[in-house]
Amino acid sequence: MSDEVKVDAKEENGSTETESKPKVVDDEKQDLGPPNALEQKIIRQIEYYFGDTNLPRDKFLQDEMKIEDGWVSLATMTKFNRLKQLTTNHKIIATALRKSDSGLVQISKDSVFIRRNPEMPIPENTEERRNEFNDRSAYVKGFPLDASLDTLIAHFEKNAKIDTVYMRRDQDKKFKGSVFVTFANKEDCDKFLAEPETKYEDAVLIKKSKTQYFKERDEDKKQKKLEQIRKKKEDQEKREDEENKKMADSITRGAVFQLTGFENKELSREDFKTYFNDYAKVAWVDYDKGDSKAMIRLSEANTAQSTLDKVKADHDGKLEVLDCVVEAKVLEGDEELDHWRKIFKDMADSRNRNKFSRKRRHGKDGGRVGPRGKKSRAGDDGGDSDGGD
Repeated sequence: MSDEVKVDAKEENGSTETESKPKVVDDEKQDLGPPNALEQKIIRQIEYYFGDTNLPRDKFLQDEMKIEDGWVSLATMTKFNRLKQLTTNHKIIATALRKSDSGLVQISKDSVFIRRNPEMPIPENTEERRNEFNDRSAYVKGFPLDASLDTLIAHFEKNAKIDTVYMRRDQDKKFKGSVFVTFANKEDCDKFLAEPETKYEDAVLIKKSKTQYFKERDEDKKQKKLEQIRKKKEDQEKREDEENKKMADSITRGAVFQLTGFENKELSREDFKTYFNDYAKVAWVDYDKGDSKAMIRLSEANTAQSTLDKVKADHDGKLEVLDCVVEAKVLEGDEELDHWRKIFKDMADSRNRNKFSRKRRHGKDGGRVGPRGKKSRAGDDGGDSDGGD
């Protein structure tokens, strides 16, 4: 939803009426006296329709104005919802507009058509123009939820001339109790904001410049976003801590060491396993021929360092493995947890691959043909073992 301000928008539009006869502006000055209360509302509403705030966004009215040199019939205008609520009497509307001193809207001599004064073109939508508009606009909060637009306009017009009042609404189009009000000039807006206390009935209003409102709103959104990121990171760290604690309870601690520095590229996984089995029971060797390092996992907890010490003792204090003096380190802390995390992931991936492979072998009907042409369930014949985990 746009944050631009406006008093109201028409809810229904009538069909256009076009006269081929050229329109003549009624520029004759008449002393008709000041407008009464109804006429003031008519002037305000029509000048809003043709004003700088609404007209640049009102495609329907723009299209009507293109038909005949900017002229729009009062028959069309009185189908606009808010004007229709005030009056549909063309004579009353024409008389009211003749009492306006703004010069924004012109009336045809026959009182049938109106248009925006061509000598008062719509300002270009530049940054300077937008800043000027915002500088004379304010955010005001604290109105009763059943307040009407007319009562709000009347409230602001007690002390200053205004251009627009926009009632802010929620997703259900219910009034939120706050408005954007645009004053006719910056001085009146500044004066309103500088008032120590402004009330509507008995309620003290919250007020700030429109620029300040959006600055605070954007900062609030930024802080909420940062808080979401912080909480997400905090939750992630909490989950990781819980996973680490859970993993710490399920791993064999102090049982993994890493070997590097061996020059013999022909060593095999079995060579390492056979060698270290003389010192401790080896559960697994993570090594492929040609690798620059080997990971040795022993079966019992807290045996990695003692095993390396035994190797050194047998080789005059050197860590000699398979005729190579190598370097070794026992995995601890996060490094140890990361290694076990990889082990568990590799085991899970292996189970998933085996499961998928069995499904493909057994066919989509879930069985396979046995020795005598009979179907049996997977593994029933005892010859389909994967070796187990």
